Amino acid sequence: MKKAQGFFQSDLDETKTEDFVIFCRNGRKNVLVRKRKMPLEDLLLSMLIRKGLSLTMELRGYMNETHPGMNISKPGYLKQRMKLNPEALNYLYHFHNRQFYADTDPETAPFTYNGYLVFSADGSSINIPTTPENLEIYGTPCVSQTRKQAQLGLGCIYDVLNHVIVESDIGPYKFNEGKTAERQADRLRETIGSTYKYMLLMDRGYPSSPMFMRFIDKGIYFVARLNSAIYKAEQEAMKSDDEDVEIVLTRGRRRAKHVGTDNKDIMNSRDSFKLRLVRVWLDKDHYEILATNLPREEFPAECFKEIYHLRWSIETSYETLKCKLQLENFTGTKTVLIEQDIYSSIYVYNLAENMAREAEIEQAKKLNTEYKHPMRINRNVCIGILKNDLIHAIMEPDKEEKDRLFHKLYDDISSCIVPVRPGRHYDRTTWKTKNKYPNNCKRGY
Repeated sequence: MKKAQGFFQSDLDETKTEDFVIFCRNGRKNVLVRKRKMPLEDLLLSMLIRKGLSLTMELRGYMNETHPGMNISKPGYLKQRMKLNPEALNYLYHFHNRQFYADTDPETAPFTYNGYLVFSADGSSINIPTTPENLEIYGTPCVSQTRKQAQLGLGCIYDVLNHVIVESDIGPYKFNEGKTAERQADRLRETIGSTYKYMLLMDRGYPSSPMFMRFIDKGIYFVARLNSAIYKAEQEAMKSDDEDVEIVLTRGRRRAKHVGTDNKDIMNSRDSFKLRLVRVWLDKDHYEILATNLPREEFPAECFKEIYHLRWSIETSYETLKCKLQLENFTGTKTVLIEQDIYSSIYVYNLAENMAREAEIEQAKKLNTEYKHPMRINRNVCIGILKNDLIHAIMEPDKEEKDRLFHKLYDDISSCIVPVRPGRHYDRTTWKTKNKYPNNCKRGY
Protein backbone atom coordinates (compact mmCIF):
# COMPACT_ATOMS: atom_id res chain seq x y z
CA MET A 1 0.00 0.00 0.00
CA LYS A 2 1.29 3.46 -0.91
CA LYS A 3 1.88 5.94 1.91
CA ALA A 4 -0.61 8.54 0.68
CA GLN A 5 -3.16 5.75 0.13
CA GLY A 6 -2.65 4.63 3.73
CA PHE A 7 -3.03 8.19 5.00
CA PHE A 8 -6.25 8.60 3.03
CA GLN A 9 -7.65 5.29 4.30
CA SER A 10 -6.87 6.38 7.87
CA ASP A 11 -8.74 9.62 7.16
CA LEU A 12 -11.78 7.64 6.02
CA ASP A 13 -11.59 5.46 9.13
CA GLU A 14 -11.38 8.58 11.30
CA THR A 15 -14.61 9.94 9.79
CA LYS A 16 -16.44 6.86 11.12
CA THR A 17 -15.35 7.30 14.74
CA GLU A 18 -17.86 8.45 17.33
CA ASP A 19 -15.74 11.45 18.36
CA PHE A 20 -15.56 12.75 14.80
CA VAL A 21 -19.31 12.32 14.28
CA ILE A 22 -19.99 14.25 17.50
CA PHE A 23 -17.63 17.00 16.33
CA CYS A 24 -19.48 17.18 13.00
CA ARG A 25 -22.75 17.74 14.85
CA ASN A 26 -21.32 20.88 16.48
CA GLY A 27 -23.10 20.37 19.80
CA ARG A 28 -26.45 19.33 18.29
CA LYS A 29 -27.41 15.79 19.32
CA ASN A 30 -30.21 15.16 16.84
CA VAL A 31 -28.47 15.95 13.53
CA LEU A 32 -26.60 13.56 11.23
CA VAL A 33 -28.08 10.63 13.15
CA ARG A 34 -30.31 8.72 10.72
CA LYS A 35 -28.99 6.87 7.66
CA ARG A 36 -30.59 9.04 5.00
CA LYS A 37 -29.82 9.20 1.29
CA MET A 38 -26.87 11.44 2.14
CA PRO A 39 -25.30 10.24 5.42
CA LEU A 40 -22.17 11.85 6.83
CA GLU A 41 -19.71 9.68 4.86
CA ASP A 42 -21.40 10.52 1.54
CA LEU A 43 -21.67 14.17 2.54
CA LEU A 44 -17.90 14.41 3.03
CA LEU A 45 -17.02 12.48 -0.14
CA SER A 46 -19.36 14.60 -2.25
CA MET A 47 -17.41 17.70 -1.18
CA LEU A 48 -14.02 16.15 -1.89
CA ILE A 49 -14.84 15.18 -5.49
CA ARG A 50 -16.84 18.34 -6.24
CA LYS A 51 -16.14 19.54 -9.80
CA GLY A 52 -17.74 23.00 -9.78
CA LEU A 53 -20.71 22.01 -11.94
CA SER A 54 -24.29 23.02 -11.27
CA LEU A 55 -25.53 21.39 -8.09
CA THR A 56 -28.04 19.27 -10.04
CA MET A 57 -25.26 17.79 -12.17
CA GLU A 58 -22.96 17.36 -9.17
CA LEU A 59 -25.58 15.34 -7.29
CA ARG A 60 -26.55 13.37 -10.39
CA GLY A 61 -22.94 12.39 -11.03
CA TYR A 62 -22.23 11.50 -7.41
CA MET A 63 -25.36 9.40 -6.91
CA ASN A 64 -24.80 7.55 -10.22
CA GLU A 65 -21.29 6.63 -9.07
CA THR A 66 -22.10 5.69 -5.48
CA HIS A 67 -25.80 4.77 -5.30
CA PRO A 68 -27.10 3.89 -8.81
CA GLY A 69 -30.85 4.21 -9.16
CA MET A 70 -31.15 6.63 -6.23
CA ASN A 71 -31.37 10.41 -6.37
CA ILE A 72 -31.49 13.30 -3.91
CA SER A 73 -33.01 16.75 -4.28
CA LYS A 74 -30.99 19.94 -4.05
CA PRO A 75 -32.90 21.19 -0.97
CA GLY A 76 -32.39 17.84 0.75
CA TYR A 77 -28.65 17.89 0.07
CA LEU A 78 -28.18 21.51 1.15
CA LYS A 79 -30.19 20.87 4.30
CA GLN A 80 -27.72 18.12 5.22
CA ARG A 81 -24.75 20.36 4.38
CA MET A 82 -26.07 23.12 6.65
CA LYS A 83 -26.03 20.67 9.58
CA LEU A 84 -22.32 19.86 9.14
CA ASN A 85 -19.78 21.72 11.24
CA PRO A 86 -17.36 23.32 8.70
CA GLU A 87 -14.51 22.85 11.17
CA ALA A 88 -14.86 19.09 10.57
CA LEU A 89 -13.08 19.52 7.22
CA ASN A 90 -10.45 21.66 8.95
CA TYR A 91 -9.93 18.89 11.50
CA LEU A 92 -9.73 16.27 8.74
CA TYR A 93 -6.91 17.92 6.80
CA HIS A 94 -4.99 18.49 10.05
CA PHE A 95 -5.44 14.79 10.86
CA HIS A 96 -4.04 13.96 7.42
CA ASN A 97 -1.07 16.30 7.94
CA ARG A 98 -0.20 14.77 11.32
CA GLN A 99 0.19 11.38 9.64
CA PHE A 100 2.44 12.90 6.98
CA TYR A 101 4.82 14.54 9.48
CA ALA A 102 4.88 11.42 11.68
CA ASP A 103 6.34 9.39 8.79
CA THR A 104 9.86 8.26 9.75
CA ASP A 105 10.66 6.25 6.61
CA PRO A 106 13.87 7.81 5.20
CA GLU A 107 12.57 7.46 1.63
CA THR A 108 9.24 9.24 2.18
CA ALA A 109 9.87 11.39 5.27
CA PRO A 110 9.28 15.15 4.86
CA PHE A 111 11.95 17.08 2.98
CA THR A 112 14.02 19.54 5.02
CA TYR A 113 16.62 22.25 4.38
CA ASN A 114 19.70 21.58 6.48
CA GLY A 115 17.51 19.65 8.94
CA TYR A 116 14.81 22.37 9.15
CA LEU A 117 11.28 22.26 7.81
CA VAL A 118 10.72 25.44 5.80
CA PHE A 119 7.33 27.13 6.19
CA SER A 120 6.02 30.31 4.61
CA ALA A 121 3.21 32.57 5.83
CA ASP A 122 1.00 34.53 3.48
CA GLY A 123 -2.58 35.64 3.01
CA SER A 124 -4.93 36.07 0.09
CA SER A 125 -8.33 37.60 -0.62
CA ILE A 126 -11.05 35.21 -1.79
CA ASN A 127 -14.07 36.45 -3.75
CA ILE A 128 -17.27 35.00 -2.30
CA PRO A 129 -20.97 35.35 -3.20
CA THR A 130 -22.13 38.89 -2.48
CA THR A 131 -25.02 38.72 -0.02
CA PRO A 132 -25.96 41.02 2.88
CA GLU A 133 -24.87 38.30 5.32
CA ASN A 134 -21.43 37.87 3.72
CA LEU A 135 -20.90 41.63 3.42
CA GLU A 136 -21.63 42.01 7.13
CA ILE A 137 -19.43 39.09 8.26
CA TYR A 138 -16.47 39.37 5.88
CA GLY A 139 -16.69 42.85 4.37
CA THR A 140 -15.78 44.24 0.97
CA PRO A 141 -12.82 46.17 -0.45
CA CYS A 142 -15.15 48.15 -2.73
CA VAL A 143 -15.72 51.82 -1.94
CA SER A 144 -18.56 52.21 -4.42
CA GLN A 145 -22.05 51.98 -2.96
CA THR A 146 -23.56 50.60 -6.16
CA ARG A 147 -21.46 47.52 -6.97
CA LYS A 148 -19.82 45.61 -4.13
CA GLN A 149 -17.90 42.34 -4.11
CA ALA A 150 -17.80 40.39 -0.86
CA GLN A 151 -14.39 39.02 0.05
CA LEU A 152 -12.92 37.00 2.87
CA GLY A 153 -9.31 36.76 3.98
CA LEU A 154 -7.52 33.41 3.93
CA GLY A 155 -4.23 33.22 5.84
CA CYS A 156 -2.08 30.09 5.50
CA ILE A 157 1.19 28.60 6.63
CA TYR A 158 2.64 26.47 3.85
CA ASP A 159 5.42 23.88 3.77
CA VAL A 160 7.40 25.09 0.75
CA LEU A 161 9.51 21.93 0.34
CA ASN A 162 6.74 19.36 0.79
CA HIS A 163 3.92 21.48 -0.71
CA VAL A 164 1.53 21.04 2.21
CA ILE A 165 -0.89 23.64 3.57
CA VAL A 166 -0.25 23.14 7.28
CA GLU A 167 -2.41 25.86 8.85
CA SER A 168 -5.22 28.08 7.60
CA ASP A 169 -7.56 30.70 9.05
CA ILE A 170 -10.66 32.27 7.51
CA GLY A 171 -11.70 35.78 8.50
CA PRO A 172 -12.73 39.22 7.22
CA TYR A 173 -11.04 40.34 4.01
CA LYS A 174 -9.08 42.96 5.96
CA PHE A 175 -7.08 41.09 8.58
CA ASN A 176 -3.75 41.39 10.38
CA GLU A 177 -1.50 38.91 8.59
CA GLY A 178 1.21 39.17 11.26
CA LYS A 179 -1.15 38.32 14.13
CA THR A 180 -2.63 35.47 12.11
CA ALA A 181 0.84 34.06 11.42
CA GLU A 182 1.70 34.25 15.13
CA ARG A 183 -1.42 32.31 16.12
CA GLN A 184 -0.75 29.71 13.44
CA ALA A 185 2.92 29.36 14.43
CA ASP A 186 1.79 28.59 17.99
CA ARG A 187 -0.29 25.68 16.61
CA LEU A 188 2.38 24.19 14.33
CA ARG A 189 3.78 21.77 16.89
CA GLU A 190 0.34 20.14 17.23
CA THR A 191 0.68 19.04 13.59
CA ILE A 192 4.40 18.48 12.98
CA GLY A 193 5.27 17.09 16.42
CA SER A 194 8.58 17.65 18.18
CA THR A 195 10.89 15.81 15.75
CA TYR A 196 11.77 18.67 13.43
CA LYS A 197 13.15 22.16 13.82
CA TYR A 198 11.57 24.67 11.48
CA MET A 199 11.85 28.19 10.11
CA LEU A 200 9.12 30.58 8.98
CA LEU A 201 9.55 32.77 5.88
CA MET A 202 7.66 36.08 5.72
CA ASP A 203 7.32 38.88 3.18
CA ARG A 204 7.53 42.64 3.77
CA GLY A 205 4.05 43.02 5.25
CA TYR A 206 4.82 40.89 8.30
CA PRO A 207 7.84 42.29 10.22
CA SER A 208 7.23 44.07 13.52
CA SER A 209 9.26 44.35 16.72
CA PRO A 210 6.60 42.67 18.93
CA MET A 211 6.36 39.68 16.58
CA PHE A 212 10.15 39.31 16.34
CA MET A 213 10.50 39.42 20.13
CA ARG A 214 7.75 36.86 20.69
CA PHE A 215 9.28 34.51 18.12
CA ILE A 216 12.72 34.89 19.72
CA ASP A 217 11.29 34.24 23.20
CA LYS A 218 9.50 31.10 21.96
CA GLY A 219 12.48 29.78 20.01
CA ILE A 220 10.77 30.10 16.63
CA TYR A 221 13.22 30.64 13.78
CA PHE A 222 12.22 33.11 11.08
CA VAL A 223 13.43 34.86 7.93
CA ALA A 224 11.58 38.08 7.12
CA ARG A 225 12.09 40.51 4.28
CA LEU A 226 12.32 44.12 5.51
CA ASN A 227 11.07 47.18 3.70
CA SER A 228 13.28 50.26 3.61
CA ALA A 229 11.37 52.07 6.38
CA ILE A 230 11.59 49.53 9.21
CA TYR A 231 14.86 49.71 11.19
CA LYS A 232 16.04 52.30 8.66
CA ALA A 233 18.96 53.54 10.78
CA GLU A 234 20.19 49.99 11.42
CA GLN A 235 19.95 49.09 7.74
CA GLU A 236 21.90 52.17 6.67
CA ALA A 237 24.58 51.53 9.30
CA MET A 238 25.39 48.02 8.02
CA LYS A 239 29.06 47.74 7.09
CA SER A 240 28.91 44.16 5.82
CA ASP A 241 26.35 41.81 4.29
CA ASP A 242 25.81 39.84 7.51
CA GLU A 243 25.64 41.56 10.91
CA ASP A 244 24.17 41.09 14.37
CA VAL A 245 22.32 44.31 15.12
CA GLU A 246 21.01 45.71 18.40
CA ILE A 247 17.47 47.00 17.83
CA VAL A 248 16.98 49.77 20.40
CA LEU A 249 13.36 50.29 21.41
CA THR A 250 13.27 54.07 21.42
CA ARG A 251 10.34 56.07 22.71
CA GLY A 252 9.10 56.54 19.17
CA ARG A 253 9.22 52.81 18.46
CA ARG A 254 7.37 52.02 21.68
CA ARG A 255 4.71 54.60 20.99
CA ALA A 256 4.05 53.88 17.33
CA LYS A 257 0.89 51.80 16.89
CA HIS A 258 1.43 49.82 20.11
CA VAL A 259 -0.18 51.95 22.84
CA GLY A 260 -3.52 50.44 23.84
CA THR A 261 -2.83 47.10 22.14
CA ASP A 262 -1.66 43.70 23.37
CA ASN A 263 1.82 44.63 22.09
CA LYS A 264 2.30 47.25 24.80
CA ASP A 265 3.57 44.83 27.47
CA ILE A 266 6.23 43.18 25.34
CA MET A 267 7.37 46.53 23.95
CA ASN A 268 7.93 47.74 27.52
CA SER A 269 9.54 44.48 28.70
CA ARG A 270 13.06 45.33 27.47
CA ASP A 271 15.16 48.18 26.15
CA SER A 272 16.46 46.36 23.07
CA PHE A 273 16.74 43.02 21.32
CA LYS A 274 19.14 41.48 18.81
CA LEU A 275 18.48 40.63 15.18
CA ARG A 276 20.67 39.23 12.49
CA LEU A 277 20.41 41.34 9.31
CA VAL A 278 21.53 39.80 6.02
CA ARG A 279 21.93 41.76 2.79
CA VAL A 280 21.02 39.64 -0.24
CA TRP A 281 22.19 40.97 -3.61
CA LEU A 282 19.71 40.47 -6.45
CA ASP A 283 22.14 41.94 -8.98
CA LYS A 284 25.05 44.37 -8.79
CA ASP A 285 22.74 47.37 -8.08
CA HIS A 286 19.78 45.92 -6.16
CA TYR A 287 19.54 44.10 -2.85
CA GLU A 288 17.09 43.08 -0.14
CA ILE A 289 17.57 43.08 3.63
CA LEU A 290 16.42 39.98 5.51
CA ALA A 291 15.92 39.82 9.27
CA THR A 292 16.50 36.46 10.91
CA ASN A 293 17.49 34.65 14.09
CA LEU A 294 18.90 31.56 12.34
CA PRO A 295 22.32 30.52 13.70
CA ARG A 296 25.21 31.68 11.52
CA GLU A 297 27.06 28.38 12.03
CA GLU A 298 24.30 26.45 10.25
CA PHE A 299 23.17 29.12 7.80
CA PRO A 300 25.89 31.35 6.32
CA ALA A 301 24.87 34.50 4.48
CA GLU A 302 25.36 32.84 1.08
CA CYS A 303 22.38 30.50 1.52
CA PHE A 304 19.73 33.15 2.27
CA LYS A 305 19.01 34.04 -1.34
CA GLU A 306 18.09 30.40 -1.98
CA ILE A 307 16.13 30.13 1.27
CA TYR A 308 14.02 33.21 0.71
CA HIS A 309 13.38 32.26 -2.91
CA LEU A 310 11.62 29.13 -1.61
CA ARG A 311 8.85 31.40 -0.29
CA TRP A 312 7.49 31.85 -3.81
CA SER A 313 5.84 28.43 -3.81
CA ILE A 314 3.14 29.66 -1.39
CA GLU A 315 2.08 32.09 -4.13
CA THR A 316 1.75 29.21 -6.60
CA SER A 317 -0.26 27.25 -4.01
CA TYR A 318 -2.89 30.02 -3.95
CA GLU A 319 -2.89 29.95 -7.77
CA THR A 320 -3.52 26.19 -7.65
CA LEU A 321 -6.34 26.60 -5.13
CA LYS A 322 -8.07 29.36 -7.08
CA CYS A 323 -7.54 28.15 -10.65
CA LYS A 324 -7.01 24.39 -10.65
CA LEU A 325 -9.27 23.61 -7.66
CA GLN A 326 -11.71 26.46 -8.41
CA LEU A 327 -11.74 27.61 -4.80
CA GLU A 328 -13.99 30.59 -5.58
CA ASN A 329 -16.62 28.39 -7.27
CA PHE A 330 -18.78 27.79 -4.21
CA THR A 331 -21.69 25.40 -3.70
CA GLY A 332 -23.91 28.12 -2.22
CA THR A 333 -24.00 31.54 -0.60
CA LYS A 334 -24.20 30.64 3.09
CA THR A 335 -21.09 31.08 5.23
CA VAL A 336 -21.26 27.44 6.36
CA LEU A 337 -21.12 26.21 2.75
CA ILE A 338 -18.31 28.63 1.87
CA GLU A 339 -16.11 27.49 4.75
CA GLN A 340 -16.84 23.83 4.00
CA ASP A 341 -15.78 24.31 0.37
CA ILE A 342 -12.55 26.09 1.36
CA TYR A 343 -11.45 23.45 3.87
CA SER A 344 -12.39 20.58 1.54
CA SER A 345 -10.33 22.19 -1.25
CA ILE A 346 -7.33 22.42 1.09
CA TYR A 347 -7.73 18.74 1.95
CA VAL A 348 -7.81 17.74 -1.74
CA TYR A 349 -4.81 19.99 -2.43
CA ASN A 350 -2.74 18.27 0.28
CA LEU A 351 -3.82 14.79 -0.83
CA ALA A 352 -2.92 15.54 -4.46
CA GLU A 353 0.48 16.93 -3.46
CA ASN A 354 1.18 13.90 -1.25
CA MET A 355 0.42 11.50 -4.09
CA ALA A 356 2.40 13.52 -6.64
CA ARG A 357 5.35 13.79 -4.24
CA GLU A 358 5.37 10.03 -3.65
CA ALA A 359 5.18 9.37 -7.39
CA GLU A 360 8.10 11.75 -7.99
CA ILE A 361 10.20 10.03 -5.32
CA GLU A 362 9.59 6.60 -6.87
CA GLN A 363 10.53 7.82 -10.34
CA ALA A 364 13.44 10.05 -9.29
CA LYS A 365 16.21 7.82 -10.68
CA LYS A 366 14.46 7.20 -13.97
CA LEU A 367 13.57 10.86 -14.45
CA ASN A 368 17.09 12.07 -13.65
CA THR A 369 18.79 9.70 -16.11
CA GLU A 370 16.46 9.66 -19.10
CA TYR A 371 15.55 13.31 -19.55
CA LYS A 372 17.46 16.48 -20.39
CA HIS A 373 15.66 18.63 -17.78
CA PRO A 374 14.35 17.90 -14.28
CA MET A 375 10.83 16.51 -14.48
CA ARG A 376 7.78 17.12 -12.29
CA ILE A 377 4.32 15.64 -12.06
CA ASN A 378 1.73 17.81 -13.79
CA ARG A 379 -0.33 19.04 -10.82
CA ASN A 380 -3.29 20.09 -12.94
CA VAL A 381 -3.65 16.58 -14.38
CA CYS A 382 -3.01 15.02 -10.95
CA ILE A 383 -5.92 16.97 -9.43
CA GLY A 384 -8.14 16.07 -12.39
CA ILE A 385 -7.36 12.36 -11.99
CA LEU A 386 -8.22 12.50 -8.30
CA LYS A 387 -11.47 14.37 -8.90
CA ASN A 388 -12.58 11.92 -11.60
CA ASP A 389 -11.23 8.54 -10.47
CA LEU A 390 -10.75 8.62 -6.69
CA ILE A 391 -14.40 7.81 -6.03
CA HIS A 392 -14.09 4.47 -7.89
CA ALA A 393 -11.29 3.31 -5.58
CA ILE A 394 -13.17 4.52 -2.48
CA MET A 395 -16.41 2.71 -3.33
CA GLU A 396 -14.76 -0.60 -4.33
CA PRO A 397 -15.63 -3.17 -1.59
CA ASP A 398 -12.98 -5.76 -2.54
CA LYS A 399 -9.63 -4.97 -0.90
CA GLU A 400 -7.45 -6.36 -3.70
CA GLU A 401 -9.42 -4.54 -6.37
CA LYS A 402 -9.30 -1.36 -4.28
CA ASP A 403 -5.49 -1.61 -4.09
CA ARG A 404 -5.36 -2.20 -7.85
CA LEU A 405 -7.42 0.92 -8.51
CA PHE A 406 -5.22 3.01 -6.21
CA HIS A 407 -2.10 1.71 -7.96
CA LYS A 408 -3.67 2.65 -11.29
CA LEU A 409 -4.22 6.14 -9.90
CA TYR A 410 -0.52 6.34 -9.06
CA ASP A 411 0.47 4.98 -12.48
CA ASP A 412 -1.73 7.52 -14.27
CA ILE A 413 -0.35 10.36 -12.15
CA SER A 414 3.24 9.19 -12.64
CA SER A 415 2.86 9.18 -16.42
CA CYS A 416 1.90 12.87 -16.50
CA ILE A 417 5.33 14.49 -16.26
CA VAL A 418 6.48 17.85 -17.56
CA PRO A 419 10.00 19.34 -17.83
CA VAL A 420 11.18 22.15 -15.56
CA ARG A 421 13.20 24.33 -17.94
CA PRO A 422 15.64 26.68 -16.18
CA GLY A 423 15.73 30.41 -16.86
CA ARG A 424 12.25 30.63 -18.40
CA HIS A 425 10.58 34.01 -17.97
CA TYR A 426 7.57 35.64 -19.56
CA ASP A 427 6.36 39.22 -19.26
CA ARG A 428 3.43 39.56 -16.91
CA THR A 429 0.10 40.26 -18.60
CA THR A 430 -1.19 43.47 -17.03
CA TRP A 431 -4.39 43.71 -19.06
CA LYS A 432 -7.50 41.58 -19.19
CA THR A 433 -7.35 39.31 -22.22
CA LYS A 434 -10.42 38.92 -24.42
CA ASN A 435 -10.05 35.15 -24.62
CA LYS A 436 -12.17 33.55 -21.88
CA TYR A 437 -10.48 30.17 -22.38
CA PRO A 438 -6.71 30.71 -22.81
CA ASN A 439 -4.66 27.74 -24.00
CA ASN A 440 -2.35 27.85 -20.96
CA CYS A 441 -5.17 27.67 -18.39
CA LYS A 442 -7.10 24.50 -19.24
CA ARG A 443 -8.94 22.78 -16.41
CA GLY A 444 -8.01 19.27 -15.33
CA TYR A 445 -11.63 18.23 -14.73
